[in-house]
Amino acid sequence: MAKVLINGKSGTGKTSLLRSLRNAFVVSRDGKQFSLPIPHMTIPIYTDMRTVIHGGTVTDSEGNAEKVPGIFDKLEAYNEKFGEYPETVVIDSVSKLMQDAIDSSNLNFTNFDIHSNLAKEIATLTSFVQEDLVANGVNVVLINHVMDNEKNGLVPVGQGKFRDKGGFYGEVDHSLLITDNFKIIHRGAANQARTLLDDLPDTQYVENTVNPSKSRKLKEDESYFNLQEYIDKVNNHGNDVADKYEL
Repeated sequence: MAKVLINGKSGTGKTSLLRSLRNAFVVSRDGKQFSLPIPHMTIPIYTDMRTVIHGGTVTDSEGNAEKVPGIFDKLEAYNEKFGEYPETVVIDSVSKLMQDAIDSSNLNFTNFDIHSNLAKEIATLTSFVQEDLVANGVNVVLINHVMDNEKNGLVPVGQGKFRDKGGFYGEVDHSLLITDNFKIIHRGAANQARTLLDDLPDTQYVENTVNPSKSRKLKEDESYFNLQEYIDKVNNHGNDVADKYEL
């Protein structure tokens, strides 16, 4: 199944790309209200990655304890409501969850234990994505904030070894960058972008769905980027490769 990373600076329209998805579920931890008409859950308070995934008890800033559901609980609720599990799960955003894990580790641990706990938090999330979702036939879209770095171009938000390895860019085969002029970049490490799809152009434009009249006019051989079509192409490519070459 497809595992896609969507990179972009703040305000470039990363979340808007989700409009084309079918049968999707969004895990929203982005510091603002999720506004698209897509089934979703919000994570208002972060304690640890296990609670995010499995649920548990959290305590707010005033010391009030509350039992909260995790992603698994909400996936079951999705199944009960729609009679099936979602085709695609979106995490919006992994960079915010990583910053949460960093802040929590620094607050609750000292010295080497900070790095040890952060590694555990990262492993918990990556294991959930790969083993609980992708391995069970669910597409995953990871939304990620990036920032400018004078030496290395665009780099993921974060710190330590995870950032130095490229963050989630090092965990996926398909990663794209959306720029502030409604352009998608498919290739180039400096742009945190890569793809295994040879028939994709290096760049594509995104239709301005809020104000279509302001969308860039395309040439005859061009098409607007559509996230659902992109995921379908990734899956079809993976199936073709498996059919022909897997022993």
